[in-house]
Amino acid sequence: MIVVTDLDGTLLDHHSYSFDPARPVLAELARRHIPVILNTSKTRAELTDLQRALGLQTPFVVENGSAIYSADQSACRVLGVPRVELLSALGDARIQGYRFSGYADMSVQDVVQHTGLSEAQAQASMAREFTEPVVWEDTPERLADFAQWIKARGLQCLRGGRFVHVMGRCDKGLAMQQLIQHYYTDNRGPVVALGDSENDLAMLEQADIAVCIRSYSDRRLEPASSVVAIHTDNYGPQGWAEAMTDILNQWGRD
Repeated sequence: MIVVTDLDGTLLDHHSYSFDPARPVLAELARRHIPVILNTSKTRAELTDLQRALGLQTPFVVENGSAIYSADQSACRVLGVPRVELLSALGDARIQGYRFSGYADMSVQDVVQHTGLSEAQAQASMAREFTEPVVWEDTPERLADFAQWIKARGLQCLRGGRFVHVMGRCDKGLAMQQLIQHYYTDNRGPVVALGDSENDLAMLEQADIAVCIRSYSDRRLEPASSVVAIHTDNYGPQGWAEAMTDILNQWGRD
């Protein structure tokens, strides 16, 4: 088995960023030598510390599928576009009258306020290479127009738990496929993917077992019908632990 997981709102609590409820299951996965792959909107700088905290030595995906890093970060496969191109497009979007605030407009304290991260964590979150999170400050109708305008520029908008992410035309599903093909060709078991937001759907739909973690937004994720889908009753790491315990009991082999 291979486990691929989102972080915020999934393995990490949406408010506290704690993963304490999932610790026993992570330990059991490690005992069974089942790899846990992080596939997240977070940056490489953020994952450097998180990999260590979670006890993981596996390759990982950053910034919503924009790049795949080896466990030691000595190798990187880029699927997205450089952030400088995104900021140029967003500058043009402002000229068109769209109203939003991006990370490039924010101070460390602004990011702390929007995310609840510590200052050090916020600085790591701001070290973006391939995406630009924005807080939408216009109407919902204008957001739909904005998404089409961005698409015409060869880019895309992806809604996450807190932000709209402006990025290249890549996704967590494509990155997950490429990571597994490159690193786990000879050890390919069923893939379990876990996520809580719309930006996780591409990943969930490429898995053998899709775990939809209950979201505080109350939006119920509905992966393609061809996927075995599990919806949790609990939020965040409680839901993560609940689902993975059931899966290990049913599918896992000691």
